[in-house]
Amino acid sequence: MQATLIQLSATKTQRAAAVIAAAVMLCGAVLVWPHARAQGVVVQPFMPIFATSVAIAEGLTGFLLWTQFRASGRLIFVALACAYAFTSVAVVFHLLVYPGVFSANGLLGAGRQTSIWIWLIWRAGYALLAALALALKARPPIEGRTKRRIRGSLMIAGSIGLSIALCSAAVAGRNLLPDLVSTASAYHHLSAHPALLTVAAICFASFCAHVLVTRLRTLVDVWLAVALLAGFIDVALTLGAGARYSVGWYAARIAAMVSANAVLGMLMSETSRTYQRLADAHRALQELSVRDGLTGVFNRAYFDERYPREFMLAIKADYPLAVLLVDVDHFKDYNDALGHLAGDECLRRIAHTLSASLSRPNDFVARYGGEEFVVVLPSCDPAAGMVMAERLRQAIADMALPGPVTGGPCVTVSIGHASSRFHAEAPPATLLAAADSALYKAKAHGRNRVEDEPGPQPTAAAYPRHAMSHP
Repeated sequence: MQATLIQLSATKTQRAAAVIAAAVMLCGAVLVWPHARAQGVVVQPFMPIFATSVAIAEGLTGFLLWTQFRASGRLIFVALACAYAFTSVAVVFHLLVYPGVFSANGLLGAGRQTSIWIWLIWRAGYALLAALALALKARPPIEGRTKRRIRGSLMIAGSIGLSIALCSAAVAGRNLLPDLVSTASAYHHLSAHPALLTVAAICFASFCAHVLVTRLRTLVDVWLAVALLAGFIDVALTLGAGARYSVGWYAARIAAMVSANAVLGMLMSETSRTYQRLADAHRALQELSVRDGLTGVFNRAYFDERYPREFMLAIKADYPLAVLLVDVDHFKDYNDALGHLAGDECLRRIAHTLSASLSRPNDFVARYGGEEFVVVLPSCDPAAGMVMAERLRQAIADMALPGPVTGGPCVTVSIGHASSRFHAEAPPATLLAAADSALYKAKAHGRNRVEDEPGPQPTAAAYPRHAMSHP
C-alpha cells in the first residue's frame, strides 16, 4: 500500500480477479434461485460460526481502513471504516438475538421478529454508509494529526453509537415491529414486504451509484464494488429463500461472508505487498549506503567496518587473510591529459574488472580513496594472495585502456600484498600498513608490478593457479 489507497490504480490482474469473483457470485445466485426454498439440513453451529467470522472480518476491515485514514487524512477511508464498524456491531447484536443460538428466542429479551429486523438494519446501514462515503471521495486530506484523530474518532464513535441505538430500538420495540417471520423459522411473506424490498433497492442503488461514480478506477473501488454486489445478492437470496436453513438461506450467508471479506482481502494483500516493497527498498538503501557512488564497489566506510571483523575472525579461526592495496599508476597525469570525465570512467572500469576477477563470495573490493582500491581475501594463504594480486594486475593490463604519455601506452596498476599469517599478533591496522608499504615498494620499483611485505616471500611465478585456495 502507498500512503493512501485512494490513488492506487487497479491492475489488469486485480480487475480480472474481481470480475471472476463477481461472475462466480452471480452465476451461483442464478443457479441457486430455483432451489432457494428447498429445505436444507439444519446445522445449528453454522449461525454462530458465520456471525462471528463476519463480525471479526468487518471489524478488521474497519480497523485497516482507519489506519489508512490516520496515514492519509482522507475522509473517505474513515467513512468506509464507519460503515464496517456499524456493520460489525449490528452483526454482534444479530447473533445475540438470533433464535436458537444462546436461547430459544435470543438474548436481551428479543422477540421472534428482532433478529430479522436487525439483519435489515445491518444490510441497509452498510449500503447507505458506503454510498455516503462516495461524497467524501474528492475531499482533500485533513491536515494535522490531532485534528485528524479527533474528527475520525468522532465519526467512528458516531457510527458505532448509531448501530447500537438502532439495534437496541429493534430489541426494545419487539412488540411494535411489523411481523416478518410467520413461524419459528419461516418468512415466506417477507418477499413482498416493503421493508425487505426497500433494503434490496437501497443495496442495488448503492452498488450502481458506486460503479457510476467511481468507474472502478482504483483498487478500493473495485473490491468495494464486489462487497456491495455480494451484499445485494445476500438480500436477494434471502428474499427468495422463504425460511431459515433453506438452500437460499445458506447461499445468502455465503454471499454475506464474501461481502465482509472482499475489502479485507484486498487490504491484507496490499499490506503484504507493502511490507515486501519496504523490505526491498530497505535492502536497496542499505546497498546504496555501502557502495561508492562513482565506481559501484564498496566504499571506505564499509571497508572500515568490515575489515576489522574479517581480520579478527581470521585470527580466531587460525586461517590467513590477505590484503591487497591497488593503486592506478600515473593517475594524476591521466586526469591532466584526458580530463576528469575520462578519469572517472577509467576508475569505473578498473573497479568493475577488479570485482569481476574475484570468484569467492567472501572476497570483496572497496574504494580506499582517490585512485586506490583495497581487496580483502579471507582464507587466502600468502602464496595464493600473491597469485591473485598478479591476476588482478594482469586483468587491468589486458583491458588496454589508453594511458597518459608519461605512464606508457596503457593504464596499469601497482599492487601491494600483505598476509595476516605474518601479522597475527598485530592489530588490523598493522596488516594494512604492511600492504601500503608493499605498494610503496611496487611504485618505487617501476610500477605495474606486485610486491609483498614482509620481504622474501614466494613470488607469483612460483605458484601455478591451482595452488590458490580460490576455486
